[in-house]
Amino acid sequence: MRRCVASALLLGCFAPSLAAQDGVFVTAGYLLAGQPDESTWRLTVQRELAGPLGVDASVQVLPGERPKEGELTGFGLDLTLFDGARRLPTIFVGGAAGLGLSDQDRLWYGSSIGIRLPLFHLGTVRTTVEARWRNLSIEGRDGLEVGVSIGWRSARTRPPPGAEASGLYVPRATGDRLRAAGIPETKARLIGSVVSTALEEMGQPYVWGGTGDGSGGFDCSGLIYHAYGKYGVRIPRTAQGQSQAGVPIRQDLDALIPGDILTFSEGGDRVTHVGLYVGEGRFIHSASSGVRISRLAEEDSYGRYWLRRWVGVRRIVE
Repeated sequence: MRRCVASALLLGCFAPSLAAQDGVFVTAGYLLAGQPDESTWRLTVQRELAGPLGVDASVQVLPGERPKEGELTGFGLDLTLFDGARRLPTIFVGGAAGLGLSDQDRLWYGSSIGIRLPLFHLGTVRTTVEARWRNLSIEGRDGLEVGVSIGWRSARTRPPPGAEASGLYVPRATGDRLRAAGIPETKARLIGSVVSTALEEMGQPYVWGGTGDGSGGFDCSGLIYHAYGKYGVRIPRTAQGQSQAGVPIRQDLDALIPGDILTFSEGGDRVTHVGLYVGEGRFIHSASSGVRISRLAEEDSYGRYWLRRWVGVRRIVE
């Protein structure tokens, strides 16, 4: 157990240096490999690679609870799929290697495959359960490992591909665009602040019902509710409510100004998604991949989906 704590502290020291880290988790479990079952401990740093792919780097300890069998200590690396999704199980496959102690004082290695399911999350804290089949080079220690994890997941700080340019020019252009559209200076500054506030949330995760206040993320209407609410502008909380707020504007890119709420429907007449227009055909919204910027254009593979479901525009500040 002392070695487990020491290993955890060692990995914890290196965790902050991973600029793109997604989270740090501690897993406690049992390896069902015979009698008696053996406890397992693992401290993991998770990092996003690309899209749904990620990587888990961990230190792990398998304390030997059988007579004359020592601890196995080592490092592991897993490739993960769908770890950022809240409604899909995470699939992982990887390997581990290290050094055994006492009667097993030799190098060991192994592979594993498994599945992880979310239990609940509160803000940036979340818990999961997992099942992992381990195949180890030391005889008699193969088996099914089941465990529970608790940890912290940071907000993603890297914007999606193509969003960097949007984040640079939108704040500078917002005021000029609003003044050119005849918006008074005071209101232009207000709308510019609303847009800038939404842009500051780039990369935050999608959280159903989230408004950023202790939830660790936003849903689509929660992001806009947060951006306007910060400056005392009260709008409805839901996407359906926001589709009736303010005044309607012609559904035409040339008629849009930053701060307009774009409404979308994924079937029928009911509005199911909203976004905040930021200029140059782009809008910021919280979708399944988190808060991001998309373009209302056929050449934008993600924005094209929403362009084809765009059903209206609402202007909150005139």
